[in-house]
Amino acid sequence: METQNLTLRVPKMLLQKAKRTAAARGTTITRLVIEGLTRATNTNLEYEAALKRQRAMMDDASPRRGKGEVMPNREAAHER
Repeated sequence: METQNLTLRVPKMLLQKAKRTAAARGTTITRLVIEGLTRATNTNLEYEAALKRQRAMMDDASPRRGKGEVMPNREAAHER
C-alpha cells in the first residue's frame, strides 16, 4: 500500500487521549486515524449500496413500476 504523509491539527486533549488509546490497544495513532477514516468512508458506501438494493426491491415488488404506468394518487386509489 502506497502511503502519503499528512499533517493534522487536533486539540491537545484529543491527542493525549489518542496516545493513551493507541498505547492501550498496542497500536499507533496512525493506525487509529486510518481505521477512523476507513469507517467514515465505508459508511457512506454501505449506505449507497443498501439504498440501491432497497430501490431494486421496491421496483420488483410493484408490477407497474418501470413499465411507464403511473401509480394512482391517493384520491384515485380510495374512490368511494
